[in-house]
Amino acid sequence: MTPHCLTTCFPRLPMMILALLALALQGCGDGVRILPSDADPSGYYNRDGHADVDDGASGTRKIENLQALVNGDRIMMMSTAEGLLYDGTITSINGDDFTADFTIYTDGDNPIDAKASGTITTGSLITGTLTGNGVGSGIFTLQYASTNDDMADISRIENVVGVNETWQALIGGAIIEQEFVVNNEGVITHDTISGGGIFSNCDLNGKITPISRSSLYNVNVRLMDCSSGGGGANGTYTGLATSRTDSSQDDVLLFAVANGRYSPNADFQ
Repeated sequence: MTPHCLTTCFPRLPMMILALLALALQGCGDGVRILPSDADPSGYYNRDGHADVDDGASGTRKIENLQALVNGDRIMMMSTAEGLLYDGTITSINGDDFTADFTIYTDGDNPIDAKASGTITTGSLITGTLTGNGVGSGIFTLQYASTNDDMADISRIENVVGVNETWQALIGGAIIEQEFVVNNEGVITHDTISGGGIFSNCDLNGKITPISRSSLYNVNVRLMDCSSGGGGANGTYTGLATSRTDSSQDDVLLFAVANGRYSPNADFQ
């Protein structure tokens, strides 16, 4: 933009604003140049995701059905079949590129750390490379779910007597399922305690809250009275959740929480 254009097109604007306009406009007769914004990874990524990671023996371990929940800077990738949860913090997004730090749990325990970098295609894919050891070394691809326009609501996950009375799943190497109930206010109350594994006899209580304009929920729970490992799993956990439709509407609750040491995560049904 020429000095003449600045003074004739915008004669009364302060010089600071004129300087900004000079950067944003191509010329008096040209359109506004829109600067690219950073990618938005938020949402649920379905079970079509996958990863190839180090198997610890100079080979490759293939992880199928890799799902993910992303909200703000929290990214949680999980494979229930492999017993893996990657609990991450997105540390930067620059255009389509991102970096993240992960804590990785196997069967809810034995956390290891890894870093990741990759590319976000908003509303489509996240691809990345993990830099660490074992399951923290490799590549992954996440597939954005078509259900992200279905907004989260407590009525979708509330337990109803005679219909879906509890949410239940095996967690942390258990042989008896952990069960809990979600009421119409999102309050989580334990029902049947897990038997065996690192979360044996834990009471699980807390709150699940829909995230505005999202298909996801924030989760805050507290584990108490755990008997395994001297009660080491007792404490507060945070994470994310979403509902998924397998056989009937919203019949699966993808539930991922962690506290830096343990992670009771699963597909609850």
